[in-house]
Amino acid sequence: MNHNTGQATTVCDIELSEFLIMAEEFHGHISPGVVTGGFLVDAAQRELGHSLYLNAVTETVVCLPDAVQLLTPCTMGNGFLQVLDWGKFAVTLYDRESLRGARAWVDLEAVAANPVVSSWFIRKPGDQKVDKDPVVQELLTYGPRLVKCRAVDMKESLKSQGKVLTAACPSCGESYPLRFGDQCLACQGRAYYL
Repeated sequence: MNHNTGQATTVCDIELSEFLIMAEEFHGHISPGVVTGGFLVDAAQRELGHSLYLNAVTETVVCLPDAVQLLTPCTMGNGFLQVLDWGKFAVTLYDRESLRGARAWVDLEAVAANPVVSSWFIRKPGDQKVDKDPVVQELLTYGPRLVKCRAVDMKESLKSQGKVLTAACPSCGESYPLRFGDQCLACQGRAYYL
């Protein structure tokens, strides 16, 4: 980051132009959410410092998990990324051994002072769809100034360190985690399909 203007030139030590290419390839387009997520991950990484045992938690299911997967070794597939559907644009990076972490979130006061970003981020009933290109340009200019970050201590690691015990569901015969009870969730009536 250029410390004189607050304008970012990199995200997690990756040139902004390269980050935008990566974001478009991975996410399908350059979204304001992934760009914002990049600045959140960058702030949390700087606050936390290096960790051999990095884990991540996002508090939204949209866009931000992709930024985490692009910029850290934490992915849904390896289990080091946990995604909470809280609807908050915030990320916590933490060391799963020490439970020391850093939480970064979007500063609503700073967003409210930027009409272009605010029109995208603060959504109200009846608002019109916002053109994402001007929002991305504003984020590239002001993104780091729209982020707050602080050190946190985790209550516990959100990724289980032990093996997940499994069995064949007595109803459908498919493998499922025993922590769900005596049947898989689908056979308990919670299937998402018919």
